[in-house]
Amino acid sequence: MSAYVIVEIDVVDPSGYEEYKKLAGATVEKYGGKYIVRGGAAETLEGDWKPKRIVVLHSTRCSAPKNG
Repeated sequence: MSAYVIVEIDVVDPSGYEEYKKLAGATVEKYGGKYIVRGGAAETLEGDWKPKRIVVLHSTRCSAPKNG
């Protein structure tokens, strides 16, 4: 069964986040995941949600996001 992980990120340390991004991709791939969405403009259609950055991951193994 597939799993999707949706993450809202508020980057408070841009240089640290750049280092994190360099390492995170290998970890995502190691557990069978891939990036679907990374950043970009977000538009709220209803309500007052104002996300700073959104990342969506897909994994073909439902247990991977839970156990990784």
